[in-house]
Amino acid sequence: MASRASYEIAVIIIVFLIFFPVSALTENNDTLLTGELITNRSQPLPYTIKLFIPASNEVHSDQIMDQITYQNGDVLFATAFGLSTFNGTWSTRHTNLNNISEGLMDDFITAVEFDQKGNLWIGYSGGIQIYNGIYYQSIRDQQLLKETRIHDLQRWNDDMWVATGHAGIHRYRNGEWTWFQPMTKNGPGFFEIDSMALDSSSNSLIIATEKEGLWIVRNQYDPVTFEMLATKDDAAGHMQHVKRDPLGGVYFFNPEKIIHYDTASGFRDILTTGDLTQEQININDIAAGSDGNINIATDDGLYIWREGRIYRHLNRFEGIGTSENVRTVNVDANNRVWFSTPGNVGYYSDNTNPVNLILFDPVTPTPSLIPVMIINITPDNHTITNKNPSANTPVNTSSGSSSIMTIFSQITDPIARAISAIAQKFGVNIFS
Repeated sequence: MASRASYEIAVIIIVFLIFFPVSALTENNDTLLTGELITNRSQPLPYTIKLFIPASNEVHSDQIMDQITYQNGDVLFATAFGLSTFNGTWSTRHTNLNNISEGLMDDFITAVEFDQKGNLWIGYSGGIQIYNGIYYQSIRDQQLLKETRIHDLQRWNDDMWVATGHAGIHRYRNGEWTWFQPMTKNGPGFFEIDSMALDSSSNSLIIATEKEGLWIVRNQYDPVTFEMLATKDDAAGHMQHVKRDPLGGVYFFNPEKIIHYDTASGFRDILTTGDLTQEQININDIAAGSDGNINIATDDGLYIWREGRIYRHLNRFEGIGTSENVRTVNVDANNRVWFSTPGNVGYYSDNTNPVNLILFDPVTPTPSLIPVMIINITPDNHTITNKNPSANTPVNTSSGSSSIMTIFSQITDPIARAISAIAQKFGVNIFS
């Protein structure tokens, strides 16, 4: 009787495992990746992802507010907890409570930019610091800044343009500050700027505001004129943010849509979230690269848009970290795509020759077309390595069935061992 009960329990276990399979763990706690073509080990991997977890010896915060690149290639991050620099290793600057001329004014940094002399401008919610490599000069005087909340910093040739809270925009030139008072003749018809970007093709400053539409300044010299591109009621005026296009013009975006603008062609639709997925998602940030790609941070991972279609979609399975929610994205001078998620900061590098790029359709591929790669994770290094033989390796018909059986056994053996181990606990040897 007990033997019959044991067999019945074993059958129940087998049925459960068939209909509710448990994913097998790879050796060394590797994370399984999907979405890339399998290549020979001698071939370069199609991309690399490297992740960093906020810690005392790495970046100190995963909240990235702004990012710029030094001339030597080092990357500087304005974060919610200090000013972090990456040059292969991390270093972070914090406040100096004893002397702010020797350290940051605040650990929460809203914007960073270099001026024409190479001085570093640092924006905060309570003012600006200018760092010349030796000491920090603090600017909090409301005679200079009508409001000290710094939303954005943008160098334009020899000038520095500063977006400040509800006070519109300021310009710094040759030691002199100019405030362009909102709602004055030829002045800015807005109070609060979200973001600014330079259009390199027309040498003009493009502005996205919180509530007053999109604007352009075509000439930086006096008299400065602010011209509206789109009202808040226009289709383009619904865009909330602006980012520079290295190839000319700018990109505007909001949570549902991305458009392009340049002075020659005007506005042009690029994509909506429906072009990325049928799921309901939001666009959090974008960054255009010099390779023509648009890197799109969403709450469904990082999408890379190239030549009018999805080129690559990276999510947790491809190694971007433990969260699908990509909050920010930026491209550095080496064309590394930096991104941040809750819990991680990392970068993605495309190792593929652009001539041989394989474009992905904006649909989920069938399982037979999903290649497999492995990401090795160590405490300070997250790099992709290929542990699979090439899918393109020729095989003859005599060895084809053997290969299939080998693959099948690799899939079924762990399940069989698990079933056997559980059944034996009930005194049943089902494989004898």
